Amino acid sequence: MQVLSETDKPDYFENKIIQSIIKFKWNSYTKSFYQNRFYIYLIFMTSFIIDIFYSTYASQKEQASDTEIQKPNKLVYILFKISTKIICSMVLFFFLIYEIKQIKVQKKDYLYDGWNYFDFSHIIAYTAFCILEFTNEDQDFLILIKILVIVLSFMKLFFFLRIYDGFSFLIQMMASVFKDLKYFLIFFIIFILQFGMIFLVLFKAQQIDEYNGVNKLAYFLMAFRISSGDFQLDDYHTQEDGLVIFTWIIWVLAVITLNIVFMNFIIAVISESYERVMQKLVAESYRVKANMIVEREQFFTKSDLESLKYFPNYIVVRRPINTESNDSGDWQGFIKDLKYTIRTTTAKSKADIIQNLQSVKTQNQENKQQLDVLINQNSQHLNSNEGLDEKISKMLQQTLDQALQNSNNDFKQIKTEVNGLDVQSKSLEIKVDGLVSQVLRIQDDMDFIKNSMTQMLKNYNQ
Repeated sequence: MQVLSETDKPDYFENKIIQSIIKFKWNSYTKSFYQNRFYIYLIFMTSFIIDIFYSTYASQKEQASDTEIQKPNKLVYILFKISTKIICSMVLFFFLIYEIKQIKVQKKDYLYDGWNYFDFSHIIAYTAFCILEFTNEDQDFLILIKILVIVLSFMKLFFFLRIYDGFSFLIQMMASVFKDLKYFLIFFIIFILQFGMIFLVLFKAQQIDEYNGVNKLAYFLMAFRISSGDFQLDDYHTQEDGLVIFTWIIWVLAVITLNIVFMNFIIAVISESYERVMQKLVAESYRVKANMIVEREQFFTKSDLESLKYFPNYIVVRRPINTESNDSGDWQGFIKDLKYTIRTTTAKSKADIIQNLQSVKTQNQENKQQLDVLINQNSQHLNSNEGLDEKISKMLQQTLDQALQNSNNDFKQIKTEVNGLDVQSKSLEIKVDGLVSQVLRIQDDMDFIKNSMTQMLKNYNQ
């Protein structure tokens, strides 16, 4: 959470895992913490608003009648002021204790958060307001302090409104717009200063009744009114004949520059800021929650940090298969549709690639297993083939030996009979030759069979 609160990359907050963790922390212990503090602050706001209205209208009646408030009514008035201020002071004292704890925990990091300046200034300003209202020393200064307290009170109210997503978007948008306008406003003030000085010289610093009390700034306010489209032209006819034409030329240039150009510029800048905020609406919402989660976790005790209720080992997230986004605050415009299309297309392509890689990986594993089986079978076949070759060789050798032995026996028998039978000698020789040729043929066939079997086994093993 600390890293996420300090990052400048809103893309991190669009990650579903990070969003799930932030949602868990926000719903578990952060949202309820700030809601309780917000309800306490509403007591201050209610009492403060009632006090402002009652005291203002009471003082107005006193000035209108030019008489002092009657004693019973004055007593009620004083008691009412004291009671409202006691309630407001008690609430602010509660927040003062929290601010002191923040300073102890955050130390110098406390100064890096702009909301802390508003919180501390609010407490100091309200204390000064209470002191001045009961002393009645300087009414004008009291009015200024009262206005400052009103502004700071509503700034703290805006801080608590960030708890709710709808208000969080609006507050974030306003902050982003003012941040984007800072250089533009400085440039705009330079042009106001330029045309104000030109009008000051043209009208020779004449006093304008309409600007009584701010005569030194009258012509600068005139230039600002021109930029807003509020034209004050009553004093133009008092110019000398030689300067009237030049005065109107300057006025036209001021209208074109300040009103037409700058006002359209400011609309364009605000529109751009609004569009950018809307595009990053979800990310900015989670960024705000991350900042508030960090602040909440800084006040955890050791037992809280070790609690499985707040810091479980894992989080199970379930969401529908339908990937359509239903973010309530998201912009239903062209940029959102384009962004959604790109996001869904990218997600689908990524899922397809991952699925294809997984299937390829699975197929490779199956092929590897099959290859291992084939290698084992081949090795077994090779072992069995070696034994088969030996068996075939022995069988062929035995058959050949038997055939040769039989041939020799026949040959001896025939030869013995030839010696006794001259008449049958030719036929016996023919038979002997035939037997010899058959034996040789059998031997050749056995060699051929042996070679063929050996070649077939080699081919099978390959």
